[in-house]
Amino acid sequence: MEANIETIYAGLAFLGGLLGAYLSSYIKEKGKNVATKEDVAKITKEIESVKYEYTKETESLRSNLSNQIKVSGFRYEKEYEILLELTSKLVEVRDAALSMRPEMDYIDPKKDTEEITEERLNRFHKSHYELYISREKTKPFYSQEIYTAILEVEKAARFESIQYRYRDPYEDHKSLSYWDQAAKNQKEIAESATSALEAIRNRVEKWERIQ
Repeated sequence: MEANIETIYAGLAFLGGLLGAYLSSYIKEKGKNVATKEDVAKITKEIESVKYEYTKETESLRSNLSNQIKVSGFRYEKEYEILLELTSKLVEVRDAALSMRPEMDYIDPKKDTEEITEERLNRFHKSHYELYISREKTKPFYSQEIYTAILEVEKAARFESIQYRYRDPYEDHKSLSYWDQAAKNQKEIAESATSALEAIRNRVEKWERIQ
């Protein structure tokens, strides 16, 4: 956008230079002689010609600039919608993964362990699938940095879901390592999600600076 404004200024300077060069050349040629009516008419015609070219070039530059502003605005709006959806689904995956083995857990006494496990896994798998569909369908419309960051979140969350399903927290002498690993996984999930959300925010802020 700034480059187009500079182009307009450059165009104006160029056309102004042409007019100035012509008048300077004419004055040198005539010296101190008094201009005739024919001379005045010729000068007027040349000035009008330069003014016409100047006006035409200026309008063309304005039109191009206006079109680019419209295109940029439309692109920003669409990308913003995509990133907003990705953010929503990313947060849901993060929260679903972190809720499988939370540090302060609540167990509904009306439900058995297997039922609770299935509910938490179902929530995670649903959110994980929705994020996968969203990121793949819209991949061409956002940066590779964001795409890679989302993959890291999915990887960490998926690893936690596997351990949650297949490791028993109450095996003899293994309970402590179970919860240590859970804490490690949750830290990785939270950090990768923060990095992905930061990448999305940086992209939005970049567009806002351009606008």
